[in-house]
Amino acid sequence: MENLAEAFLGLSREDFSLLGAIETGMRTHEWVPTFIISKLAGLSASKSEYRLQHLFEKKLVVREAQHYLGYQINFDSYDLLALSDFVRRDQVKSIGERIGVGKESVVLEAQGYASLAIKFHRQGRTSFKHVRRLRDHLKDKPRVPWLYAASLAARREFAVMEKLYPKVSIPRPVAISRHALAMEYVPGPLLNKITLSDPEEGLRLILQEVGRALDLDIVHSDLSEFNIMITDSGPVIIDWPQAVDAAHPHSDELLKRDLGNVLRFFRSKYRIDMPLEEALTAVREAERI
Repeated sequence: MENLAEAFLGLSREDFSLLGAIETGMRTHEWVPTFIISKLAGLSASKSEYRLQHLFEKKLVVREAQHYLGYQINFDSYDLLALSDFVRRDQVKSIGERIGVGKESVVLEAQGYASLAIKFHRQGRTSFKHVRRLRDHLKDKPRVPWLYAASLAARREFAVMEKLYPKVSIPRPVAISRHALAMEYVPGPLLNKITLSDPEEGLRLILQEVGRALDLDIVHSDLSEFNIMITDSGPVIIDWPQAVDAAHPHSDELLKRDLGNVLRFFRSKYRIDMPLEEALTAVREAERI
């Protein structure tokens, strides 16, 4: 969605009631019938039909007619429901520009009592089988609809961040709603966007943060130059939805892959040739600090 704030201001309380009713109905229906939407929203059938047509024209719902007319919400409307929840709880006061787009997320700048970044998870229909196969928090839920896969991913990431902060250098987690995670805004470029003045020290500090996370029994599992930010106070590691516990049967393999990605980047850009075993030793030493 190009302008989330504009779309938010263009919706009525009835519109949000209908979107929330469809969300609830999708727990048990692939396509939610209009009579169920009307009942859950507490609106008359005629009012519901009128407002649903309005939401359909805004492309905030999709519908399908088989032996009945059924509705689904999409990620745009899910974003609006999450934002509405943040606003209702007085955690977000304004929403800004898009500041990041990843494989499975969109990040917007926002303002609460401090500067925030809101990450909207985007695990979708096409990638869901892959998500279900690889991620701990979905392994016992083989029939979870795609919208709730995104919600589960956000909750998992938020829980990991709460466990890591403040011992590990990550953005401070602030709030969660559905598939959206509000966190402290961290100013600074990604590692792949800048040239470090002291790359040896930069690598040492990154390995130190990996070790601190491991000390809390967490392995990032998707670490690379694309999710390490560089600030005046040092590296900040972001994007934790794929993190696993140290007790995970593949945690050692995933840790080595994380370190391999980082070492490959420093070898390519800075000609620093640190062996994997040396990096593992540095991580283990940081873990004991």
